[in-house]
Amino acid sequence: MIATLAITTLVLWLLIAEPLLGRRSHRRMLQALDRREPHARRRFYLQWIWQGWLLVAITALVACGAAGWTGAELGLRWPAGSSDMPLGVIAGMGVSMLAGALIAAVAAKRAAAGRKRTPPPVAGGQAVLRMLPRTRDERWAFAALAVTAGVGEEFVWRGFGLAVLQHVWPALHPAIYVVLLAVPFGWAHLYQGWSGVLVTGVVGAVMAGLYLASGSLLMPVLLHVLIDLRALLVKLPPDTPEASPDALSTAADAAPLSRDR
Repeated sequence: MIATLAITTLVLWLLIAEPLLGRRSHRRMLQALDRREPHARRRFYLQWIWQGWLLVAITALVACGAAGWTGAELGLRWPAGSSDMPLGVIAGMGVSMLAGALIAAVAAKRAAAGRKRTPPPVAGGQAVLRMLPRTRDERWAFAALAVTAGVGEEFVWRGFGLAVLQHVWPALHPAIYVVLLAVPFGWAHLYQGWSGVLVTGVVGAVMAGLYLASGSLLMPVLLHVLIDLRALLVKLPPDTPEASPDALSTAADAAPLSRDR
């Protein structure tokens, strides 16, 4: 009874509270940037980092302490092949996604060198573009946030998420597990707008496929961290009064950046 209550409470938090609180926190950061508060991005990066690790700790406590699940059941093991999901195909999709993200980042960096006032396109438009780092301190904090998101989101949304699904519906086809893991992961990134939700959901599907194919969170974690770190390849100009949401409203959609809260 205690385990069921704890798992249900955590699942409801992830499905309802996380998206709404994430959007609220993101809006607070944008408001702080509009007020020209010093070190606003870095402050929110650090806040999201400790919140992310707190969620990991709570998830581990619920999964291992209350439910009694093992680390292997949560994906904490070395990769091994699966007959249900072809690892080579899924890995190829993951590598292709990473290569595409890197190519897009390098192209955006070169374009920015010739058009310093034109921001690179990102999924979620301004919702994501304005949270990307500008200064050296922000970049270091953002790198730590990328590692936190890569480890934390994979453990919570893929490791814990799949364990819950397999205990509730143990006989589903792997493709259905992928969908059921991808949709709430995209929804959790509501702060990015609907385009960000869609693209992040697709990324979540690839991560879920990698996890199911390998039985391990190692490959999804590495890919997730690298995809998030790609933002460091693009050097954005420092904040100026001209770099306001109105002045930067032409941003389009591309690869996403994950964030917890």
